[in-house]
Amino acid sequence: MEASLTAAIPYGAWQASERLKLWGAAGYGSGEVTLKTPDQTLSADTSWLMAAAGMRGDLLVPPPGSGPALALTSDALWARTSSDDTRELRATESDVTRLRLGLEGSWHVALENGGQLTPKLEIGARHDGGDAETGFGVELGGGIAWTDPALGLSLDLSGRTLLAHEDGAFRDRGYAASLSYDPAPATKRGPTLSMRQAFGGQATGGLDALFANASLEERTAGAGSGAGGSDATSRWSMEAAYGFPVFGDRFTGSPHVGLGLATAARDYSLGWRLSPESRSAPDLSFGLKATRRESDAARPEHTVGVEFTSRW
Repeated sequence: MEASLTAAIPYGAWQASERLKLWGAAGYGSGEVTLKTPDQTLSADTSWLMAAAGMRGDLLVPPPGSGPALALTSDALWARTSSDDTRELRATESDVTRLRLGLEGSWHVALENGGQLTPKLEIGARHDGGDAETGFGVELGGGIAWTDPALGLSLDLSGRTLLAHEDGAFRDRGYAASLSYDPAPATKRGPTLSMRQAFGGQATGGLDALFANASLEERTAGAGSGAGGSDATSRWSMEAAYGFPVFGDRFTGSPHVGLGLATAARDYSLGWRLSPESRSAPDLSFGLKATRRESDAARPEHTVGVEFTSRW
């Protein structure tokens, strides 16, 4: 069985106040599902709908220097996939829903050398409904982040697990460690290097993950989550970049190269980013990225992606 889908997902976010942010997304897609047998090939049109919305509110804002922070997060997701009725194939329809409510807490500790140490803890309740795993569950996440601007180093250790779920076969857990080197964090210019090692499913929470780019890590994260999942899946990624002034010193151009390794899969990427550097420059960002994806089970794939962002 094979399926193809082309979808558009517009989304938007609104900063309602200094402490409250709201966001929403809706999408529609259409394609074709094909069932191949030794004697014939059967096809039917398929469609996909989704809607998602969420909010984040800061209950405690950390004071300058050291102090606690506490935020309330919530989101809701609904998706439906259906296929048409044909002479050979019956019509199908399936829905999936997810509701989440959680607290994100952290404690910021200012260090003498200008760095910062931040332990983090997240706990949330979720309800899964529809035609997949259903029921209530409790998620727990945590980690610790350390930054030292003098050395240009930052380290982040994080983990996330589904503590309990009504469906005992539903498991979701992941762990990750990332190390970054940026000798001039106040600017995007100069050399930067980042490395990340992850195991299992999604290791970090937050609502930003909904719109993250589909890199090798996201594409293979499902191997460590879901019913019968395991945390044996390992993923490693690295990116090196160098920023230099362009367009009259108003922007920064950053060529970059990346490598991603996962179980039976490899990514090689090459790209270029453009971002504003001075206050007089318009808030425009542009990115171009080419990727070669190799897998032990399929032919190599070549993709080219273009990203343009404008804020006002």
